[in-house]
Amino acid sequence: MKKEIDERKLAREAAVDKLIVEESPRVEKYLKYNYENIDSVVITGVDINPTGIPHIKGYVNGDRKLSFDAGVYDEHYEGALIISGESFPHAKSPNQEVLSVSEIEEIEKRE
Repeated sequence: MKKEIDERKLAREAAVDKLIVEESPRVEKYLKYNYENIDSVVITGVDINPTGIPHIKGYVNGDRKLSFDAGVYDEHYEGALIISGESFPHAKSPNQEVLSVSEIEEIEKRE
């Protein structure tokens, strides 16, 4: 029984590590493309909510008060974001509209 529990824990940890490696660049791209003055993005970890949705947590510009929670609702991170901190950088668009990671990648391909 203990062996099975340990194996499940290791599998979960491996899945979280893989998620961070694959999705962190997408989260960073989304933040830097859509928000003003983001110089750095730090990933602090992943939480899995009770429904099984992973949320990548972190902060920007070296300030832990400028934190974010990026939900990975599809196969890859696209743009579900909760931000905190009153001084979190504003969206670049005057209408506060943001592009998904797939939309950003399409623009990059055309350029």
